[in-house]
Amino acid sequence: MFIRPGYSLRLTASILLLCAASSARADSIEIVAAKDAPQLQQFAASELQHYLKRLFGVTASVVTAPTAQSDALLLLGISTDDPGTSLGLASPPTLSDQGFLLRTTRLNGKPVMLIVGGSPRATMWAVYELAEQYGVRYLLSGDVFPTDQKEFYLPQVDKVFEPAFRLRWWKGMGDFAIGTEGYGMADYRPLIDQLAKLKFNRIRVGSGPSQPFLHLDIHGVKQNFATLWYGEHFPITDDMPGRKLFGTEKEFWNPDLPLPEAGYEKLAEAGQRHCHALIDYARSRGIEASFVASVTDFPKGFSSIIPDAQTVNQLGSLTVAPGPKVRPDSPELADIAGTVIRTIINTYPDAEPYGFPVGTEWRSWTDLYEWAWNELDKQYHVSQATSLDEILRRASQRTDYPDGAPRAIREAKGDLTGLYFLARLWSNPDIVPKTCKPHARLVVYEPAEELYPILSRVLPKGSELVIVVDYTAIGIVRRRSVLETVPAKDVPTTLVLPVHEDNFGVLPQLTTGSLHILTRQMLKCGLAGFCTRQWMISDLDPSVAYLAKVAWNPDTTPEAVYTDQVRAVCGQDAVAPMLEAFRQLEAVTAAIERHDLGITFPVPSMMMRHWSPGTLSKDHAEDRETYRRALVAAKKVPLTGRPEADAYARYWVGRLQFAVSYFDTIEAVKKAATAEQAAQDAKRNGDLAASKAKLAEAATLAKAAQASAFQTIETLAGVAKNRTDLGTVATMAEYVYRPLKHKAEDLRAQCNNAP
Repeated sequence: MFIRPGYSLRLTASILLLCAASSARADSIEIVAAKDAPQLQQFAASELQHYLKRLFGVTASVVTAPTAQSDALLLLGISTDDPGTSLGLASPPTLSDQGFLLRTTRLNGKPVMLIVGGSPRATMWAVYELAEQYGVRYLLSGDVFPTDQKEFYLPQVDKVFEPAFRLRWWKGMGDFAIGTEGYGMADYRPLIDQLAKLKFNRIRVGSGPSQPFLHLDIHGVKQNFATLWYGEHFPITDDMPGRKLFGTEKEFWNPDLPLPEAGYEKLAEAGQRHCHALIDYARSRGIEASFVASVTDFPKGFSSIIPDAQTVNQLGSLTVAPGPKVRPDSPELADIAGTVIRTIINTYPDAEPYGFPVGTEWRSWTDLYEWAWNELDKQYHVSQATSLDEILRRASQRTDYPDGAPRAIREAKGDLTGLYFLARLWSNPDIVPKTCKPHARLVVYEPAEELYPILSRVLPKGSELVIVVDYTAIGIVRRRSVLETVPAKDVPTTLVLPVHEDNFGVLPQLTTGSLHILTRQMLKCGLAGFCTRQWMISDLDPSVAYLAKVAWNPDTTPEAVYTDQVRAVCGQDAVAPMLEAFRQLEAVTAAIERHDLGITFPVPSMMMRHWSPGTLSKDHAEDRETYRRALVAAKKVPLTGRPEADAYARYWVGRLQFAVSYFDTIEAVKKAATAEQAAQDAKRNGDLAASKAKLAEAATLAKAAQASAFQTIETLAGVAKNRTDLGTVATMAEYVYRPLKHKAEDLRAQCNNAP
């Protein structure tokens, strides 16, 4: 008797007998999937075919019922399907919609593998788990297979897998050229494929007010401007480092979008096509997309209709917000913000859930915190959970927060008013109920932690919460006790985990040790999951592998994940030196977080901020030395001739060499600045000859700094793996190399013109 897949797999002991070995000839391997199986289950079957072919050279057939000729069966099923009493099937294991079962057994003398999910995507995850059992490892850049092809076998396993964290977000898009805002769908598809294999189940798709991903038409005023990365531009020129990476590109840009000169209409149309394609493709891999936007600031073109419009003090100054004359209960503002919400839901009905931040530090709304509290208390009885005095008292004690207690108090007051505004919008019968998704779910972003006690009363039923405790993983570790106050039992809560921090910038970083501490605390406090925060992604294979594992196995440790990944990719001899490199990298990440978090923040001043007389600081010298120790360790990883192994090792060598060279460039910049200062001092003292000599020296040293910057960026370009790396090269060409080139040219011109 054969068991049809896609049914509840209730297997009686008289039919299925566990065995010590499950080998089989590879003559006829059958993957059995129901004829009317959902798309994801059919995709899982095709993926299983692919892995069996790649691992064993087996051409497995996908059938709807097993045949007598089969040598081994792999049964793909969904546990909730009705099995039919005539098959004599017993009760299946209890699985959640994310749970899955892998079970090796025998049926009529033949080896059988049960691959069962509580849903189609869980069945897909089961296939990927089986591939891992066979030795496949998933990097963000692709799969790594075992070096030797073995005879086909079924691994001995009988296990139910259920996630410890049900929400596993990946932050998509972004707002800097060093991140995935520069990704076209050709870049996103392989990344999403890998995220599915790592069992991520949600991506964040965002649209800042100035981005071309949401077209607004409010009260007859139509949006007429959009851009990327706050309006900054990154030209591709023949003289720049890394030029060969960019082909015929004239400017670094998202390849799915036309350049701004094409006009707003074409840009916005392409932007929305891009978002729809991203959402659709993610869904095809079992990943939902949450669309995130703002309802408290707007594109600058809407200044004429935004009450008391004020320019928002942010990069590019491209948006406006209501000014101090506007109250949060303003019908006019509610109508405008409600139009934004309706537009988002109707434009992207396939997204779910929809996220909005409550944060605002507008002076007018900060001053209205007492009024907002009273209004919330009237409707939600928030004073039964805590008091306003207690909220402010707790904020005043947040001295370990960036900028200290004053900022914490401002945030608590402003967020209290923002929470009132968002709750009022979401409960308005003319907003969400008037969309194509009247039961759309809400995600509230980043409320001040002092408001946690009242959130379960205020937020609509079915809402979720995303919290940001601090900018860095290390900062969250210092403040991890805050997680004990999260209303996790009542509101599913996601913690944003920084795996690559933009404030840290373009230097290599590794935060897995901090993530390990945090995931333990999250489990203790009942949080539903995590959302990664990152820009560059090429450094992230170790930390993302850890998150993917700990999400299902709370006993996972960073060292175990590192060891497994390095051994699988590069071999046993690479483990010790690569783990030493990772230890040094985590150490320097912690050190820089303490003394110079914004060291390579990707803004125009990222290099010229160092143009000041003096020597390389003690802290920066120690940072360079720690990166150098990591580099020495990485260079000890033996090259094997295996492409994926050598690419892994060479990437880290190049990435760490880049870090050392970046500090060399800072040192060269400071030497040039010192000579320039000496020239200026000599000129003020009337010694024109000494001034000219020092000016010539400064010009020479600036040229050396320019050359150092060029080589530093070339080093990164030499190991670039994706468009976040390309965006980083383009960013540094504009913010590091060209400013130094211009400075060197200016000093040379001054020297030539000096009397």
